[in-house]
Amino acid sequence: MIALDSTRRLSVELPEDIADAVEARVSTGEYASVSAVIEDGLRALAERDDELLRDPAVEKWLREEVVPEAQRVREGKARLYSPEEVQTRLDALHARTLRGE
Repeated sequence: MIALDSTRRLSVELPEDIADAVEARVSTGEYASVSAVIEDGLRALAERDDELLRDPAVEKWLREEVVPEAQRVREGKARLYSPEEVQTRLDALHARTLRGE
């Protein structure tokens, strides 16, 4: 959770549609200020992130697959692939799938 014991002024640039949505929430009285809209949005993101990290399926995947594979990489028993290598492999898999292989 984000603690707001003190405040600091920030300046941000938002896409027009997002800025309009923020201002609309203030103008309808749903929020007292633009800052309140942003604070609420950031809190919601933090809560979503917290929930994702507590998801039992995610924890199981991390524990059973990600951690062991990371250990294999550290031990030199597995390798990492660059984004380009991954894209090449995915393209080849997609092509084989389209051909029905």
